[in-house]
Amino acid sequence: MSATDEPLPITDPGDRDVTWQGSEERYRAVLENIQDGYYEVDLGGHYTFFNEALCDIFGYSREELLGMSYKQRVDEATAEDMYRCFNQVYKTGAAVKSYEYQFTHGDGSQRTIQISVAPIRDRDNNVVGFRGLGRDVTESKLAQLALLASEERYRLLLEQRRREIRLAAQVAQEIATAANLNELYKRVVTQVKEQFGYYHAQLLRYDPAIDAVVLIAGYGETGARMLAAGHKAPMRTGLIGVAASTGQSVLRPDVAGDPQWQSNPLLPETRGELAVPIKLGEQVLGVLDVQSDTAGALTADDQLALEGLCGQIAVAIESTRLRQEMADRLRELDQLHRILSREGWQSFRATHAKSAQGYLFDRASVQPVGSEEQPPSGNGHSQPQEESVRSVAAENAITTPMTVRGEVIGALGIEDDPANPLSPEDQELLASISVQVAEALEGARLLEQIQRRASELETVARVSAVASTILDASRLLQTVVDLTKERFDLYHVSIFLFNEEDLRLELAAGSGEIGKLIQIENPVLPLHLPKSIISRAGRTRQAIVVNDVRAAPDYMEHPLLSQTRSELAIPLVVGDQLLGVLDVQSEMINRFTEDDVRVQSTLAAQVAVALQNAYLYAEQLAAAERLREVDRLKSEFLASMSHELRTPLNSIIGFADVILEGIDGPLTERMEEDVTLIRDSGRHLRELIGHILDMSKIEAGMMELRYEQVNVQQVAREIIANARSLALDKDITVRLEIDPDVETVEADRTRLTQVLFNLISNAIKFTEKGSVTLVIGQKNDQLLVSVIDTGIGIRKEDVPIIFEQFRQIDGSLTRRHGGTGLGLPISRSLVELHGGEMWVESEPDIGSTFSFSIPVQKAAKKGDTGPLARRGHTGPLRPLPGQSH
Repeated sequence: MSATDEPLPITDPGDRDVTWQGSEERYRAVLENIQDGYYEVDLGGHYTFFNEALCDIFGYSREELLGMSYKQRVDEATAEDMYRCFNQVYKTGAAVKSYEYQFTHGDGSQRTIQISVAPIRDRDNNVVGFRGLGRDVTESKLAQLALLASEERYRLLLEQRRREIRLAAQVAQEIATAANLNELYKRVVTQVKEQFGYYHAQLLRYDPAIDAVVLIAGYGETGARMLAAGHKAPMRTGLIGVAASTGQSVLRPDVAGDPQWQSNPLLPETRGELAVPIKLGEQVLGVLDVQSDTAGALTADDQLALEGLCGQIAVAIESTRLRQEMADRLRELDQLHRILSREGWQSFRATHAKSAQGYLFDRASVQPVGSEEQPPSGNGHSQPQEESVRSVAAENAITTPMTVRGEVIGALGIEDDPANPLSPEDQELLASISVQVAEALEGARLLEQIQRRASELETVARVSAVASTILDASRLLQTVVDLTKERFDLYHVSIFLFNEEDLRLELAAGSGEIGKLIQIENPVLPLHLPKSIISRAGRTRQAIVVNDVRAAPDYMEHPLLSQTRSELAIPLVVGDQLLGVLDVQSEMINRFTEDDVRVQSTLAAQVAVALQNAYLYAEQLAAAERLREVDRLKSEFLASMSHELRTPLNSIIGFADVILEGIDGPLTERMEEDVTLIRDSGRHLRELIGHILDMSKIEAGMMELRYEQVNVQQVAREIIANARSLALDKDITVRLEIDPDVETVEADRTRLTQVLFNLISNAIKFTEKGSVTLVIGQKNDQLLVSVIDTGIGIRKEDVPIIFEQFRQIDGSLTRRHGGTGLGLPISRSLVELHGGEMWVESEPDIGSTFSFSIPVQKAAKKGDTGPLARRGHTGPLRPLPGQSH
């Protein structure tokens, strides 16, 4: 105790009149059951009452603690500080909510307790002691100290990591500018050694021929000598060989005594080593090896930094290798173009087999060569095909081949006149013309091919577009087969769906009248049926093309499809799931090419997605129906349980009122405070249950309004009177502005009062100073009501939240303003049940205006206006200020 401190007055505990008779026993029985420690001390600091929890906290028995002073468990400095705390409470009469001090536990350990200190007064309002609650916070204090230490340690590690990343980025930039592999290797070892400050750095490349990693670059003179000596490390030998063979980094901060480490006489100062594999995917390209001359200097951070760098080195090596392969790939591509040109012209000739393969010009007419019948020649006689061809290939004819990408696609020839032979200039002109003719022919062929493919792809797009708009699976499939048959000019199209349970393909849709007849038969194809092209496509999940079904051993003929000559079966697959098979048939041999396979595969993929969407849509409809039923049952349950809970709550509140009225005997001031708290908590819980019951009734469609003629003037005055009592502790002015012409409205008086009270109590809750104004007017046949406050306001993005159930803008556990989050949703629903609407206009730090309108006369009954009907709408019902209506 300080010499300047005024001593606490010591009084005889017997002078206090604290006899509570039977009530005291019940009160103290309650205190014995709480989890926190409870204590009472006299003015001398000695314990006069405490519960068992306090004994556990201090580690003393009840007998040992009774009469003990708080000074006996703390050091002198803490005792003086505690004295000042109790003395402050004694002088001011104000309680201390939180005070911490260290004490000696009964087992001798030092612990920390957090207590509250409140005065105990006698009937004359004199302070005769102190009471409060205590809680052992030793573990939380230790956790806080550990957290601070951990944060500092992680801060240092983070700073070190940032520095390593910057160095790695610099090294990576140097590597990226290397022109070739040798320069790349030299830059790697130089930058790694100098930037990271290692004793030595070297780069080795894996050579599969000798199953070893061979040195390709080393730092400085030592590295050059090792390179000249052909330094290498066999796989699985030494730290480098182990890293190369396992594909994992090998870190040895101290190599002394390590059985795997192999010393190098050229590097005598090595004390630590780190070997990091250079990997591309799972393939090891080589090893980056660094060494330190200080034991323990290499750490896991070095390993992490170099592993990231080695990933970039691997990419750089691979990029260089790819550049070297580029020329080879270009040559192969040129060869492929020649093959494609050859195949393209072969396909073109096959397609136009009946048309002319050439033309003969004899100064009188142009005659096609290669058609079955030739037009008459210049003398009026028909010339057979053989004679036309022979005339082109006559002995005195001069021909020049026409080539595209090195492939001969034809010949351009002229018949030479022996009397007037071609000069070298004429022959050069002929060669030039042949090149131009060849390019023109190639362009014409490609144009025809592109137009045909464009038409087919357009057809695919149209079929896919139509399919994507149909969500009924049966109608979808029938539409697809009919459109595909029509658009692609096919003989027959069908779709089989896969039955995963029975492992079989079942016909779901067939084109035309034939398809309907086949569907009546309900054909089924087992997935493993050997004699079925469709089953093979589903089994292998690959497109199957048969351009002559009569020569196919697994073709299964159908009597109604006797004209089929070619067949293409394509599986319908989404992800790895087989949905079915699209089967198209033609009456022409060799009808389907690789291009047809690609086009039809694209169509099949689109159909599979559309079919999957149809399935998912059907599942969603079923799920939505189940959810509606679950939501209805939930609302009914909440309504029932809320009703059952209100009965015992009313009893609790009623008995509390009886006790407060003194019917069962007098109460002490402290007992009266506790019972009042019980009653107020019960009322709050009853209000919450009432809100839940209201919302449940609204959602379940059970809320019924009892319409009557309501005197608006009277209701408004009652609301304002109640509201002013809520604002007594605040610097707020509560005003009423009502149009004198407003008289009555046909509505449910109870629910209208509930809406008005919710809005005005919310405004008071969120307004610390200024005013809250209730404005009521009438426009045409609508009653207009607004509650205007000068409170904290609402941000634009938070407006939708306030109308959601159980939501508040500040949703944290420590939010300043309490509440259930049901008042506004219920109010809006009640307004809508009256046939009206509610909206809000607000600006942060300026205030909010909540408004609603309802018909003056009873509105016609609407549909479901509960939250289920508005589940997709969470925003304000009217625009905020500055937005257009």
